[in-house]
Amino acid sequence: MKVAMVTGAYQGIGLATCELLMEQGYAVVMGDIQDCSEKAKTYREQGYEVTPVVINLADTNTFSAVYQTIEETYGHLDALINNAAILKDFGIGPIELQEEMLREVLEINQIGPFLLTQKLIPLLKKSQEPRIVNLSTQVAQLAQLSDMDSPLKDDICSAYQMSKIGVNANTVLFAKALEPFSGKVNSCCPGWVETDMNLDDLPDYGDSQARPKTVREGADTSVWLATLTKEGPTAGFFTDRQRIDW
Repeated sequence: MKVAMVTGAYQGIGLATCELLMEQGYAVVMGDIQDCSEKAKTYREQGYEVTPVVINLADTNTFSAVYQTIEETYGHLDALINNAAILKDFGIGPIELQEEMLREVLEINQIGPFLLTQKLIPLLKKSQEPRIVNLSTQVAQLAQLSDMDSPLKDDICSAYQMSKIGVNANTVLFAKALEPFSGKVNSCCPGWVETDMNLDDLPDYGDSQARPKTVREGADTSVWLATLTKEGPTAGFFTDRQRIDW
């Protein structure tokens, strides 16, 4: 049985990602700072293989217990979906951004996932086809940020955007590192999704007529990338299963 770990699994896109992977026959490790035990119990009663773990991306001391649980329960890891993130600086530009907020957002969104991926690499190397998916965003595309006429030019969340640029760097660096092990590492943007993270003025990605996606629609590209065949892409940035610019 293939095994996938999803961070930010308690709700929203992360929870939908878990469900879609379960439906494809994966054993799913539900990782979150909130306790997923009751949710995991419900899924197990439905016949799915699920293991909850508590993880705090700002506290690397929690990573060892996660590693140990996966190693003892499954012995390997086939897919890691770095989904968890925080957004708390919408509308705050680089001049106004406070150091404390910047450090908190970078720690949870980019540094924590980098160090978690590092920690789990030995388990991923035991997979025949390891996959890593890093959740990013089009509002952190350098192609958009450097375009003064971009429809996203006024969608400013400086710390979040910086952290997700870092996430994309994580992607290409680990893609190179895992290439000798048949690994594939990609970033994806779920798009405009109706989740608890959403604010009324979050970007619609340039389409004012668009409707927010459901969480399952938002999770689709993540799951596609987590389950790629050996012919699939690596070191790319995707939305709606289509490659986009960095």
